[in-house]
Amino acid sequence: MHTVKHIVLFSLCLLLTAPAYTGFAQTLPNDYLQEMQRTDPLAAAALSLAIQQGNFEAAQKTYQDFLKKQERGQDVMPSALPAKKPSTPSLLERTLSADVPPTLSTSLQQFGYDTFNQTVSTFSPSRNVPVGPGYIIGPGDQFTLTTWGTTEGIYSVRVTKEGNITLPKVGVVPVAGLRFGKLERTLRRHLSKYYSNFNLSVAMGELKTITVYVIGEVSRPGSYSVNSLTTAYGALFAAGGPTKKGTMRSIQVLRSGRTIKTIDLYDFLLRGDRSLDMKLRHEDTVFVPLIGPVAAVAGTVFRPAIYEMKGQETLGGLIQAAGGILPIAIASRLQLFRFSENRKKVILDIDLSKTSSPAKKAPELRQKARNMDLISILPIYDRVWEMVSVRGHVRHPGSFEWKEGLKLKDIIQKAQLLPTSDLRRGEVIRLTKDYMDREIIPVSLEALMNGDDKQNIVLRPQDQIRVYTRLRDVETIAVSGEVLRPSTYEINKGERLSDLLGRVGGFTDEAYVYGTVFKRKNIEESQQKNLQKFIMKLQAQVLQAGAEGTATAISAEEAALARSELALNQNLLNTMKTMLTQFEGRVAINITEDIDSWKDSKDDLLLQEGDSLHIPKRPQEILVIGEVYSPGAQVFLPEMKVKDYIVRAGGYGKYAEKDQVFVVQANGFAFGVDSPAIGDMDNVKLGAGDAIFIPQRVERYAGMRFTKDVMDILFKTAVVIATIAVLF
Repeated sequence: MHTVKHIVLFSLCLLLTAPAYTGFAQTLPNDYLQEMQRTDPLAAAALSLAIQQGNFEAAQKTYQDFLKKQERGQDVMPSALPAKKPSTPSLLERTLSADVPPTLSTSLQQFGYDTFNQTVSTFSPSRNVPVGPGYIIGPGDQFTLTTWGTTEGIYSVRVTKEGNITLPKVGVVPVAGLRFGKLERTLRRHLSKYYSNFNLSVAMGELKTITVYVIGEVSRPGSYSVNSLTTAYGALFAAGGPTKKGTMRSIQVLRSGRTIKTIDLYDFLLRGDRSLDMKLRHEDTVFVPLIGPVAAVAGTVFRPAIYEMKGQETLGGLIQAAGGILPIAIASRLQLFRFSENRKKVILDIDLSKTSSPAKKAPELRQKARNMDLISILPIYDRVWEMVSVRGHVRHPGSFEWKEGLKLKDIIQKAQLLPTSDLRRGEVIRLTKDYMDREIIPVSLEALMNGDDKQNIVLRPQDQIRVYTRLRDVETIAVSGEVLRPSTYEINKGERLSDLLGRVGGFTDEAYVYGTVFKRKNIEESQQKNLQKFIMKLQAQVLQAGAEGTATAISAEEAALARSELALNQNLLNTMKTMLTQFEGRVAINITEDIDSWKDSKDDLLLQEGDSLHIPKRPQEILVIGEVYSPGAQVFLPEMKVKDYIVRAGGYGKYAEKDQVFVVQANGFAFGVDSPAIGDMDNVKLGAGDAIFIPQRVERYAGMRFTKDVMDILFKTAVVIATIAVLF
């Protein structure tokens, strides 16, 4: 009675809402309901309910969401897990790789095991994949029954643990053990006892979960709850695949204690053949025994690896499993490394150059392979001997074929000289007859191209022809600071500093030409090299002085003083070493804004590659550095003298070396108390940007004269560098 009422109500809903339903139905394909039942039973049930309720807007939205989900492929493919970390080479890989010649530059790995390094989170087939008619229904399976005709309804049922389902009015129906292809016929028979003139459709939903065991030499042995469509391959992937101690060729599937199938994964890995795969059942076991005999193929084959052997494998069969021999292999150089009777290792040479048969059928390779054999196939020597090469200033440099009787002019014409090629001299670099050295044969390319047969020498294999250019290398100088056009300029041959300043447009109004900083790269390198030599010499003297001081000490106090001096000197030398990279190669020059007044003088330097020129802004300070009470910068006043600036800096400090005061001028020159024509240092007038240095007196103890020398050198070196850095 309830079913009749349900049908009447559903029919009335369709009748009352017929116009709306007709418009909605026109947007649907004919088999829409069957498709939804097969792939998404819940969406199909929601769609039917919305239609029964007359809510066609909701029905249409349900169907559109279903289509979008299908387009996105939602829940179709399992998500990927991160790739496994590369495994540590196994004992087999380490042993067999040891004999691979280094020229092959490869390490052998066991074949097939890396297939399992990239796996997925589940290997149960997608719920969207239809089950076949042979699928056996069991507890946990869920499917949807749809009836239309004299009875209308959609029923979602699940098989109980007892193997039954319950249908309205029909009651309990046993279905466990039925094949899916016979399920619809069985249910139709039961429903026909209560209904007539109806249609029936059965669509599988969620599949039952089964428990399988994967044990033996696998990465993650244990029991797995998997989809009932899971195959032996899927179970292996779920368990991480065989370890490198496990077999790939004799994997067993056990059911009820009996081996029902033995799987060779090489059929799948080498040929893509999945015919040995099989669907598992509840409580099946996949067992991976220990690996069998192995042999390796290394070198110039398509797939060098370590292969597991099964049966009577031959050497040729192993090479075929490795993809065959590459064309770059030496047919006469195939080597077999073999362990003989657990006593020694031997090497056997196999020559295939005399056979025209494929590698697999060659008589030399028909012999049976043994456990731990290594077949090494070496490559052809990749250097071409019968060739000559042209390098240098030609249009087509490179290598050319050598033939008997080939002459120099033939190659030069192929390489094509350029208008800037230097025709005065070319060179042929040739190996000597004993191949122990090279000789250089000069040639005149101009005479050669004019028909001089003496220059047209016969070439030999491996000759190298050098063609030079008449163009000199581009030399540049960087100009910065207070000039009208600062930039990097190309140096003309024979160009001097005065010429360059004419090209840059002269100086700006703020330029301080007296403080010009001119740097030269080779001077920088020379300064660093000389200081390094000096430091090495000084270091030897420091060690010698320290040893003498300790040896001649007559008291513990003097010995301690000698050790202190040695430590101090070594620290000072370490400080000097850090200054090696701070030298910038400054050349002291004395120039003025009137370029003509010093043009062609000693200060008008001939420019070189890597030079740099900086014109600073006019400074307003004088630096007072060293042993004064307030070292630092003082405002420059033209009428002030050295002593005035020292007084302004607080006067000499307690340990000042008054007789060692010196001045570094802004132009890079320096003078001290003992410099000629200086006179009284205290009354010397300075220029803006000059720096006054007052050294510190170090010789406070009788045994520290050497330390004073080191400190004096270090101080003067440091302050010169500091002056350039601070003022300019």
